[in-house]
Amino acid sequence: MNSGRKLAKLVLAALAFGVVVAAIKGQNTGARDALGNTSAVWVIVPFLAGTRYTRVWQATLVGLATTLVAFFGFYLAEAAILDLGTHSWGTRLSLTLGSGHFWEAWGLISGSVYGTLGGIWKSRSVLAAPIAVGLAFVCEPLIVLLLARSGVWGGSGGLLHYPSIWVTEVLMGLAGIALVLARTQRTR
Repeated sequence: MNSGRKLAKLVLAALAFGVVVAAIKGQNTGARDALGNTSAVWVIVPFLAGTRYTRVWQATLVGLATTLVAFFGFYLAEAAILDLGTHSWGTRLSLTLGSGHFWEAWGLISGSVYGTLGGIWKSRSVLAAPIAVGLAFVCEPLIVLLLARSGVWGGSGGLLHYPSIWVTEVLMGLAGIALVLARTQRTR
């Protein structure tokens, strides 16, 4: 597959991911909002995109690009999903696209890092790369708890109020790590 086509597919998948997360999050507070506000799932996009490239610098760039496109899809869908009053479509877009500067800044970092890790996994099979994805799932609830308890941040859309969500997130991370370790042991 040529590189332009591969990139287009990755960008479309990232856009769809962002739209789906916004749809899951929905309009109201509650479990859907907490689920839609989990951050760990967002590292999957750049990591998987990065695994499509053996040159690490390309994996880094595609990780960054797919993260930004996923954010765009998320905020674009939020403009349609959220009740933002009777504003014009342009105003609704500016309200949502301009609302996540903190997340976009972290997305620049996480997209680049996890894209790089995907490229490292693809080119060198470094075990730490996919384990870092699992650790994002394992650590997110703890990070949210520490930030909420310290008063730095109120928490990820109430993630801590829904033990079934954060327990599932931790278990998914542990299962992913166990799967990677098991597959590595089998291939050796």
